[in-house]
Amino acid sequence: MEHEMLHHNWMGSYILLSYVIAVAASYMSLELAGRAGRVFTSAASRFWLIAQALVLGYGIWAMHFVGMMAFQVNAATSLNYPITVLSGLIAVAFVYPALLVLHSGAFNLRRLGIAGAIAGAGIVAMHYSGMAAYRMPGTELQINFFALIASVVIAVGASMAALFLFHQLTSDWAKRQTKTQLNLVKAGAAAVMGVAITGMHYTGMAALQYKVVDEMKVGIAADGIDTTLLALVIGVVSFLLLGLALTSVLMDAGRGGDLDDLDFGSAAD
Repeated sequence: MEHEMLHHNWMGSYILLSYVIAVAASYMSLELAGRAGRVFTSAASRFWLIAQALVLGYGIWAMHFVGMMAFQVNAATSLNYPITVLSGLIAVAFVYPALLVLHSGAFNLRRLGIAGAIAGAGIVAMHYSGMAAYRMPGTELQINFFALIASVVIAVGASMAALFLFHQLTSDWAKRQTKTQLNLVKAGAAAVMGVAITGMHYTGMAALQYKVVDEMKVGIAADGIDTTLLALVIGVVSFLLLGLALTSVLMDAGRGGDLDDLDFGSAAD
């Protein structure tokens, strides 16, 4: 007997929210890159580097989580919360060493490639472990290997692009730019990074297809998790954390006496 694929649709508001979270996290990580600089000999520089890894790693995870909620099916679904939390920790755990590799020596394509591969591997591991936590009884998971490979390539490529931007904001190039120019660069870069990050997520989602194997176990959506509440909670927490990161940056600038001429790129050293 030939089984049907599980019918699904996408909720546009969740897709938009996932993109907004990705852009906001990207912009804040670019701001923090200038604060961290390239030399981590002081506690302050290490703090900003850790903050950068946390903001970007959490932002990617939050985008993934909300994007996963955009996948609407008329079936009972559930989440394995320990695996879901672990997937978020994986993202942060890979982004931090990628940043260390990027700044551990002279910048070149080889170093960028290694750092991008580390961060990309973390994003892929986060995505597919997060999807493994998404349970739908009565279905069988099938893999579209073309989409799977494409998601890996996008993840590594997006990571390399992001890390290149982080390098630029800690280089002498950033010092030669005006405040307005740097803000425009960061805003445009965050928008592009948001497209790349969400593009990887939805390509990864397309790599996984659910086939109905037991209609009696599939159930109805009302018996599953409340996706609206979960997406709302993640969205609110995301913007609270990003707001806290921004507040920390502004307070640091205020203590340094440069709040009126705040230029994050000039803090490269």
